[in-house]
Amino acid sequence: MERDMMVTGHGDFSDDLVVEILSRLPVKSVMRFRSAGKSLYNLVKDPNFIYKHLNRDDNMRLMVRITYENDDVTDPLNDLITCFFVLPDKTLTDLHFQDLEPEMKDHNPLGPCDGTLCFFDNRNVNLWNVSMNEYRVIPKHRAHLPCDTSIYCRNFGLGLDPKTNDFKLVLILTLNDDKRLSVHDFSPVSVYNFSTNTWRDAEGLFQMGHYYRYNSIDNVYLNGFCYWMESGHDSYNAIILSFSMSDEVFQEIKGPNVPQITTYYESEMTYWRIGLYNGCLSVLYSEELGHSFGLWMMKGGSWTKHLTFGPFIETYQPLGFWRNGEFFLQSSDDRLVLYDSRYEEIRDIGISGLWFSANILKESLIIVRE
Repeated sequence: MERDMMVTGHGDFSDDLVVEILSRLPVKSVMRFRSAGKSLYNLVKDPNFIYKHLNRDDNMRLMVRITYENDDVTDPLNDLITCFFVLPDKTLTDLHFQDLEPEMKDHNPLGPCDGTLCFFDNRNVNLWNVSMNEYRVIPKHRAHLPCDTSIYCRNFGLGLDPKTNDFKLVLILTLNDDKRLSVHDFSPVSVYNFSTNTWRDAEGLFQMGHYYRYNSIDNVYLNGFCYWMESGHDSYNAIILSFSMSDEVFQEIKGPNVPQITTYYESEMTYWRIGLYNGCLSVLYSEELGHSFGLWMMKGGSWTKHLTFGPFIETYQPLGFWRNGEFFLQSSDDRLVLYDSRYEEIRDIGISGLWFSANILKESLIIVRE
């Protein structure tokens, strides 16, 4: 049960009105009130207020990560450039460049979860609250590997343990079997707790060798569970893995009933995108070699095809979800576009590049620094 948020000593303004006004302000504006008195300072740190502010209706931003070719021919050592754009309003009209600290550049982004992004590469993991511009450097994880194995790839999941109200970062290591020259049958799993700032190994090893895996950033958190989209070795029919942040156990979920992808060329394309749509776990699937799309939603433990759109003359790859009926796609000529299924319109966002990731980002007062 939620406790009351107490604010006292503000003249003619009632406590409820003060809370309501502050909850509608941007993070930077709210943070200025921390020095206006002890009661306001405590309010800004109150978990109930933090989540009231986080879940307001207009708290919706878009973060786009883009990698493009460097046009500077005098810089032969840096042929690719990665940068981020934050579009701070729902109309997607204000294109704003968001610079990163040096340690964040060229990292893969994961999440976001409640306004917090995880950035990782082969050596380092960092957490970043974009709105507050706060960072946390995660301690290095010391993996205990079975004999004659090496790390093939890392997969992360970021989410909240609803039982302890503690954020966790789960790490899955896919290993090479150096003797058999194949993927190892089992994968070590470790969990990082925000509250203790430490890693610990999860009990046992998870049997992951029969999945095709790579350094994935396609992770979704919903109601205490993290989800990843996987493909089996025998076919390219998708499988969804879930991980309970409370019980720390995996479960395998069969993906939607869609045609299997059978050729090597097709397997190199991005046909799946897992995400949230209307508060449900959903999959945006590219049909007919990227000329049309289907949206599948998980309801009551089963998949339902919610809508289809297309066919298009041009081919597209699915990138992500926006507001109801709107989806981000990457065109065959490497443009970021937004498709509105309600009006059957395609809108060019004005960003071009080789690779994109598009994430819905909420402004958050959650403290990530230690």
